[in-house]
Amino acid sequence: MADKSISHVKFNPEWGLNPPTPLPQQPAYTILTNSARKWPQRTALICCGRMISYEELNSLSDKLAQVLVQVFGVERGNRVATMMPNCIQHTIAFFAILKAGAVAVPCNVMYKPRELTYQINDAEVKTIIALDTFYPIISEVKKATMLENIILTNMKDFVGNEEEIPDRFRNDPINPPDIHKFTQLLSESDGNIDYVLTDVEDLAMLLYTAGTTGLSKGVIEANRNIWACTSPTVDVYGLTEQDVNLQVMPMFHCSGYCLAQLPTLFAGGTVVHVPLFNPKSCIQWIVEYGVSIIFAPPTFYVALMNEPEFKQYKYSSLRITFSVGAPQPEPVRFGWEEATGLKLLDGYGMTETMCQGASVLSLPNKYRPGAIGSAFNCEIKIVDDNGEIVPRGTIGEIMFKGVGVAKGYWKKPEETAKAFLSDGWLHSGDAGYMDEDDFIYFVDRYKDLIVTSGYNVAPAEVEATIMSHPSVKEAAVVGVPDKYKGEAIKAFISLREECKRKDIKSLKESILEHCKRDLATFKVPKFIEIVDEIPKSSIGKILRRKLRTETER
Repeated sequence: MADKSISHVKFNPEWGLNPPTPLPQQPAYTILTNSARKWPQRTALICCGRMISYEELNSLSDKLAQVLVQVFGVERGNRVATMMPNCIQHTIAFFAILKAGAVAVPCNVMYKPRELTYQINDAEVKTIIALDTFYPIISEVKKATMLENIILTNMKDFVGNEEEIPDRFRNDPINPPDIHKFTQLLSESDGNIDYVLTDVEDLAMLLYTAGTTGLSKGVIEANRNIWACTSPTVDVYGLTEQDVNLQVMPMFHCSGYCLAQLPTLFAGGTVVHVPLFNPKSCIQWIVEYGVSIIFAPPTFYVALMNEPEFKQYKYSSLRITFSVGAPQPEPVRFGWEEATGLKLLDGYGMTETMCQGASVLSLPNKYRPGAIGSAFNCEIKIVDDNGEIVPRGTIGEIMFKGVGVAKGYWKKPEETAKAFLSDGWLHSGDAGYMDEDDFIYFVDRYKDLIVTSGYNVAPAEVEATIMSHPSVKEAAVVGVPDKYKGEAIKAFISLREECKRKDIKSLKESILEHCKRDLATFKVPKFIEIVDEIPKSSIGKILRRKLRTETER
């Protein structure tokens, strides 16, 4: 029994539809190989009208794994990057990398050359598998990194209806001299490869997350972490081969795997890839394919409900809908339930816990509107600044402990020691409280990270980019409330003395263009305010809370 006087709770198996079975002690690629053996002819993936079976997905990933090992010399533990939207090729590449005993390093498709160069160098990547849309960026990055092998695919390679391809990814195939073609490599491979038998503690993925210093950090995810977000989800939520997941969350993020692509594939269900969010397309796919599971940010549900076509359908196939990645506004929750009759469940996790490998989730038998849920597959405590557990109802820092907690940060021992404690507890850097019924409520972030449309943004990175503009003296970036994105980025900027008499409108436009050149779109400020001075503490620290408070007035 949990102690109801202190904020400490363990996951209770009775909160789910079925008790979790022991985690498989196998390499994570067996998620696919086992399902291909059980359901060879069932549809595993759908993307833009193209369907492939489990048998075909398994065979194609075998062929690519053989290529990685025998053609490009990929060895156990080597890092292999991907830079693709959600698509069939991306799932093929993921399983191929794991079958080769290598480590998957997904790269954000919104990265600019500077951001991609850092990640490729930090992960020491020699081989990248990417959509040819991104070749101009990759070719520029190659000059400043150890990249040797570029494997390119075109969206048209694995779609059934080219009209469903988003405009951003609809281009004719390219064939520069320094690349290898994805489809040609597959056609030349017989798929005859012995899988590399990795241990459950071996590194399987490096997932990069925003750091408060401005440099992203590679989170070390072992095979165990992948299983921790896969197997329990299937058990607790009762996933079966009849389930269809609309894969909205992107595969350059942990959510692209555990919410709920890998659980669905483990259960023998079907994953419908969403390469780029379009509300009309998503409504069409939900109805056409009988989607039953959706994990998506609040903005997704807002956009669907605002689409005129939304009210034409009943959505009888849906059974699990989750709002993730950002706080869930009450109007969104109420509106979704009124429109569909379904509860819009809530959840909270971290890249450091492989999202729901150890997390707070609304559970089938444990749900309360307004709470982000209760402990899922882990134990949670709320602590004060001294690390002492606080009484129930008292705000403190949320901490996680469980098999889903990652191994640490790649090549960052000091930051690992600060966040991942020796006794197994992980600091979240987020504030919340626990009520007497074991429900947890999110309050605020102790960290300065901004969460916009589910993406984490480090203020320091945006500030550094702004301050490289010749007119800027200082900059401070904060998140401000946004009904659609959860938070929007606002930049406070003080100008150099010689620039204060310039046209402010032109200066703002120049600074925004400067940001767009060096930052992914979701990191570019939505608002800019010119101020005389940036407020600071006596030791020179930017007073972000003061800036946020002044904005909210």
